[in-house]
Amino acid sequence: MTGSIRTRLAAALGTLALAAGGAVIAAPAAHADGPGCANYLAGGNPARSTLGTDVACGVGALGLPNPAVGKVLCETLMSKVDQVGPARTATACKQAAG
Repeated sequence: MTGSIRTRLAAALGTLALAAGGAVIAAPAAHADGPGCANYLAGGNPARSTLGTDVACGVGALGLPNPAVGKVLCETLMSKVDQVGPARTATACKQAAG
């Protein structure tokens, strides 16, 4: 019987953690500006509109509890994965943060 209670408790806590994490991530994203970041990159010369830049802009717009983490992730994805220049990366990730 004890194993059953522990299993149920673990499942309940896991579900609660997932629900709380989803609420923390989804709520700030509603007022962040990921599309502005993507539009900035797409309108440049050369135009940068790739899945990688869209993901980087989305990560920057998540509104993570520590904004510096989102900024670093956005800049790393954009500069290292998609080879976007440092000035454009900084501007785009700033726009993503809203």
